[in-house]
Amino acid sequence: MARVRIDLRALGRLLRHRYGFTDETCAFFDFFAQPAPELEQQAADALGPDRLDEPILAAAREYGLLLQAYECLFWDTLGVIDA
Repeated sequence: MARVRIDLRALGRLLRHRYGFTDETCAFFDFFAQPAPELEQQAADALGPDRLDEPILAAAREYGLLLQAYECLFWDTLGVIDA
C-alpha cells in the first residue's frame, strides 16, 4: 500500500472553504499542522547531556519509523471501517 503525505494545513483550509467547516471542527488539523519545537526540546532534555552515537541514533530512527507505521495502520483502519 502506498503512503500518501497529507498537508494538514491545506486540508483544514479546504474543509473550511469548500464544505463550510468551522474553526472548531478543524482544530485537529490545525494542531497537527504546526511544528512542535517544545516537544523536540523536551525530547532533547530527556536524553540528557550525553552525546548520541550512531547506534543510538539508528535505534531512535527505527523506533520513529515504527511509530509512524503504527499510526499509518491506525488511520488506514479507520478508513476501511468508514468505507
